[in-house]
Amino acid sequence: MNRIPKSSASKDENPRICLAGSLLVAAPGVQDPVFARSVCIIVEHSKEQTIGIMLNRRLAMESESLWDQLLEGGAKPTHSDSHINFGGPQNGPVLAIHDNQMLAEGGNSQGVYMSAQSETLKKLALSTPDHCRLFIGHAVWQVSQLETEIIQGDWHLLTAVPELVFADEHTMWARGIQVIGNGIIQAVTGLPHFMAQPFLN
Repeated sequence: MNRIPKSSASKDENPRICLAGSLLVAAPGVQDPVFARSVCIIVEHSKEQTIGIMLNRRLAMESESLWDQLLEGGAKPTHSDSHINFGGPQNGPVLAIHDNQMLAEGGNSQGVYMSAQSETLKKLALSTPDHCRLFIGHAVWQVSQLETEIIQGDWHLLTAVPELVFADEHTMWARGIQVIGNGIIQAVTGLPHFMAQPFLN
């Protein structure tokens, strides 16, 4: 078997799992008022930083005025949720999380997509996706910070499926915790098909 000489190997060549497109569900013990009982979707996971969008923090403002600004006073959106969500404490562009693959600028293979370019947002406003939510702001973790918090048990990881990403914000965290609990029970008991329909349990 051929081996790589030690002199030519580096730490940067070690395999690294990319978490982009996954969900973070805050553990019940998290006390930070910003992240307690939160669900976040990871939109970037690089060697420099991790960026996430909090999914279950509603803002007390209507989305209609924001759509009007995006459309520059033109045509009215053919759909609109009645609220805008707080994506995190860091300022950033308006981001739409939706299920229209044709207008995706990012996302995962589960049917959850993201867009931030103004022209794409305009097209989204005039399309008819089943789900489209607007977010202002984002959260940032520095190098290895998120990995450390996951190891400490502050976050649980889940696949970002539409059933959870687009769930009602008031019950999203509880549903995420339920899915995690079901997974633990399945792992411990070995019961087959226990997670076949986790959102119906």
